[in-house]
Amino acid sequence: MTQYGIVLGGGGAKGCYEVGVWKALIELEIPIKTVVGTSVGALNGAMMVQGDFEIAHKLWTNLDMQSVIDLENTALPENKQLSLKDLIAAAKKIFDNKGLDITPLRNMLIQYIDETAIRRSPIDFGLVTFSLSDFKPVTVFKNEIPEGLLIDYLLASSCLPGFRSHEINSKKFVDGGIYDNIPISLILKKGVKDIIVVDVSGFGVVRKVSLQGLNVIYIKNSDPLCGTLQFDGKVCKDGITMGYLDALKSFGFYKGKRYFIKESKETNKLGYPLQLKEIDILDAMLDLKANSIAANNLINYPLLRTLYKYVIGKLTSTNIIHAAAEIAAEVYDVERLVPYTWDELIDEVLKSYTAIKISNSASSSEGLMKTLLRSTRLEDLETLDMKGLASINTNFENQDINTKLYRKLMAVFVPKVCIANIFVSLMLWRSSKLQ
Repeated sequence: MTQYGIVLGGGGAKGCYEVGVWKALIELEIPIKTVVGTSVGALNGAMMVQGDFEIAHKLWTNLDMQSVIDLENTALPENKQLSLKDLIAAAKKIFDNKGLDITPLRNMLIQYIDETAIRRSPIDFGLVTFSLSDFKPVTVFKNEIPEGLLIDYLLASSCLPGFRSHEINSKKFVDGGIYDNIPISLILKKGVKDIIVVDVSGFGVVRKVSLQGLNVIYIKNSDPLCGTLQFDGKVCKDGITMGYLDALKSFGFYKGKRYFIKESKETNKLGYPLQLKEIDILDAMLDLKANSIAANNLINYPLLRTLYKYVIGKLTSTNIIHAAAEIAAEVYDVERLVPYTWDELIDEVLKSYTAIKISNSASSSEGLMKTLLRSTRLEDLETLDMKGLASINTNFENQDINTKLYRKLMAVFVPKVCIANIFVSLMLWRSSKLQ
C-alpha cells in the first residue's frame, strides 16, 4: 500500500483543521511514512508522529487563550479572543516585554509531547524555524535535533509574529512561516513522492517547488477558518469538522462542490435528472420565448455562469439539478458541515423554505420585488432579504407577468437567488407529483 508523506502548514489557531484531516486519514487507514510541519503544523505533526490523536483532539476542543499565552501584565483582555485592534492597543506593553509570553504553551507541550515516543516512531518528523541570530532558516528532522531539545525546536517553529522569540543555545528563533509556511521542499529531501499537503490558509511565505512526477493530494479549507489567535475550543470544533470532511472529499469519499454529498443506493426521490417537460416550464418561468435573443443572453448568462461554478465539465440533466441544489442550500443557509444525500440536502432546503414562508420575512412579496427594482448599487443588494426573494411565488406552472419580470431582474442582479427560487419551485412541483 502507498505510504504518504504529510505536509502541515502553519496558521496558529487555524491548525485545528489539521486535526480533522488527521481523523480522516486514520479512518481511511492511510499509511504515513514522514510528517513535516511549520509552526502549528509542527506541533500537530509531532502529535501525529507520537500517535496520540485523542490527546490532540481533546487539547484543541478545550483550548482557550490562557492555554497558549500568559496574558498577565500584557494589558490584553482575558477571556476574550484577541484581535489586531487588541494587539495594537497593547503594543507598547508587548514591546516592553519583548513579545507575548507563551510559557503556557511550553508547559502544555511538556505535559503532552513524548519526545521518546516521537524518536522511536517509524514515522520520520521534520520542522521549519528561522534563526534571528544567524538570519537564516533552519530545517531539521528529528535525528538532527539534539536529545532533550525537541520541545524547544517545536516552540522555535511556533513563535508567531508578536510572540516572544524562543532561545536555544543562546540563539533566538522565530516562526518558520517567515521562511516556508507549507514546507513541501522539506519533505522532498526525503525523496517522498506521494504527498498529502494540508493548507490552512495561514499567513506566511509559501515557497514554490516543482511537483512534476509527484502524487500530491492538496487539502485546503473550503471555508474561512477562525482567526490566527482565536484560540477557542468551541470555534475549533467547527474547524476540526471541516478538516475531516474536506479530507474525505479529497479522497473521493464525498461529492459536491460546496456541500458534502454521500452516495446513496436508493433512487433519488426528488433529485433525479431534469425532464423535458420541466425544461419547457422553466423557459416559461423566465418568459424566454417572448424575449429577443439579446435579452435572453442577458438573462441566461449570469445563471449559466453561476451554475458552471458548481459542476465539473459540461452541464447535464443530472448535474444541473445537483448544482442548483447546492446553490439553493447556500441561499437558504443550510448547515454545510454535515454529510447529506442529494435528497436529504433538498429536504433541508425545502424545510428552510417552509420556515421562511410561514414567517414575516416573506409576507410582502411586492415590497421585496420593489426593493430589488430600486436597488442600483451592490450595497443595496447586500441588504435584501435573499431568503425572502427566493421564496416568492414558487408555483411552478402558474406564473404572472410581474413575477416573470421580477425573476428576470433576479437572474441579472442576484443569479443565485433566482436559481434557488426556480429550484424550490421545481422541487415543490415534483413533491406534489408524489402525493
